[in-house]
Amino acid sequence: MKVEFLNLSKGISSIKSEIKEKIDNVIDNTSFILGKEVEVFEKNFAEYSGFSHFIGCANGTDALEIAVQSLELSEGDEIIVQGNTYIATCLSVVNNKLNLVLCDIDKDTNMISIDDIENKITNKTKAIIVVHLYGLVPDMDKIESICEKNKLTLIEDCAQAHGAKWKGKPVGSFGKLACFSFYPGKNLGAFGDAGGIGTNDDFLKDKIQKIKNLGCKIKYHHEVIGRNSRMDTIQAVVLDTKLRFLESNNAKRRQNAQIYMDNLQDIDNICLPYVHSESLPVFHLFVIMTDYRDELQKYLGENGITTLIHYPISISETDAFKPSNFTNVDNCITNSGRILSLPMYPELEESEILYVCKHINNFFLKKNLLKIKNIQTQQKSGVLHCVNNVQFDVKRFFYIDSFEDSDNKRGLHANTNCDEVLIIIDGSMRMKLTTKDGNTTEQVFERNQLCYVGRNVWLEFEPIDASTIIMVMANETLEKTISEYDFNKFLEE
Repeated sequence: MKVEFLNLSKGISSIKSEIKEKIDNVIDNTSFILGKEVEVFEKNFAEYSGFSHFIGCANGTDALEIAVQSLELSEGDEIIVQGNTYIATCLSVVNNKLNLVLCDIDKDTNMISIDDIENKITNKTKAIIVVHLYGLVPDMDKIESICEKNKLTLIEDCAQAHGAKWKGKPVGSFGKLACFSFYPGKNLGAFGDAGGIGTNDDFLKDKIQKIKNLGCKIKYHHEVIGRNSRMDTIQAVVLDTKLRFLESNNAKRRQNAQIYMDNLQDIDNICLPYVHSESLPVFHLFVIMTDYRDELQKYLGENGITTLIHYPISISETDAFKPSNFTNVDNCITNSGRILSLPMYPELEESEILYVCKHINNFFLKKNLLKIKNIQTQQKSGVLHCVNNVQFDVKRFFYIDSFEDSDNKRGLHANTNCDEVLIIIDGSMRMKLTTKDGNTTEQVFERNQLCYVGRNVWLEFEPIDASTIIMVMANETLEKTISEYDFNKFLEE
């Protein structure tokens, strides 16, 4: 099996004909720049995102730079930015001739450090750009409080967080300015570059509209120093069409993320994405952290799984910013060597995610880092029963995932010196256990259920459907496991 990191064509196929028709209309009316369709999308996206105004522009980088420019800060003023963001966030500061101050992150959550924000504030600090990195949301209550206390402008970089929420409120609606990218791979992606800025401030709205349109509201009447950063009409019709499906696509991303969470939670050396209980994430990316990142990425690639790194170099370590005097961003530097982005998009199949998880678990099993935690069992002399979790010393680990032959019965043996735990990864199976006194118990196990099989118990099981996948873990190696394969001998002994 091959698992792509991202497949844009799958997300487009269902709406291709509708988009083609709308693009044809744009071609017919020739309103390629700032057509009426741009205004329609701006209005719809503003309503969706919870602010009064949304101004489209050429790309997400321009959105950030124009947003900062609209504040009219003085040269030498400081803006705090978390150090693990994409370079565009930082360029918005330095390209406006302001001083960039990098803030560290929390090592375990990969989110901006609230404590370090306060440590970095000086009398020159004028604003904070908080990044909703990977589609996750930091504690906006605390960040808002810091901004209010220190009279700082809050700018939200929402390039990866279309539709994410904090306490039910959309991200982008907390700060004075919210910046979005509609790069094709984003949760809401165009067929090229596009971006935009959201605000509830009427004055800033008018100013941003002038800046992105060469400094003028009326053609040739240039009121401010601006730039050419207008959203083209074709991107607007694409985005407005795809906006209708953003909520359902984000929900599918959360479902996919949960499958990853459920199947990777027992690995000691993996840190899964941190999701604050008050937030609704949208998982633009699913990023894990591990000290074995490079080895794991190579292993997954050898098994047909494409992964990426967002981002492999901390901003403070790039050549562009290396001369800068950034302090106390150690966690940003450390985590840049630990992060790995797994395949994530709405159309990703559950079987593909399970395939990725299977190989990640296998990788860490070989490193002796896979633990089944918190096993709670009550041995009842071979009586079949479910367990929720397991405290289990895994010495052997394998999958059974091919049940296409005519005789699907498996097991047909008893282990005399080994315990096993069977986990139903997909599908369902019928389990039959027999003790030495001839007592037999049968039970059906569904997906995500675990079954504990003790020693000196005859094991026999069969899948209910051909797609069933079973993961088996044993607390003894194959070489040292003693098994009986003759049922009559098993009963006699």
